[in-house]
Amino acid sequence: MRKVLLFVFVFVGVAFACAKPKVVFSEVEYVFTDNVLGETSEHVFVFKNEGDAPLIINNAVPSCGCVTPSWTKSPVAPGDTGSVHVYYKSNMSGAFSKTIKIYSNSQGKRPVLKISGETRKSK
Repeated sequence: MRKVLLFVFVFVGVAFACAKPKVVFSEVEYVFTDNVLGETSEHVFVFKNEGDAPLIINNAVPSCGCVTPSWTKSPVAPGDTGSVHVYYKSNMSGAFSKTIKIYSNSQGKRPVLKISGETRKSK
């Protein structure tokens, strides 16, 4: 009986140790089509936890100070979704391309979100 209980405890412990979250974004690039100089544009990137443990987004680091990300702070259960809101405030007219690196407890490669577009002067 002790051997059976020991086996069960070891098996359950290994199963929990192998459980990992996996972040999968529905899209990783977004092109702003109507961006006006000095105004703030926003886009929401949605992700799903396709792993088997809670997913935690620790940080989202933009490539520029003109980009401000905010994200789901609470753990995302397996099968559930969360989001990263990206706010871009242009300070120059013309083409732009910015990235946001996502840091989490997810297995696999770190996601990098990208926003781009053309900023025009207001009419």
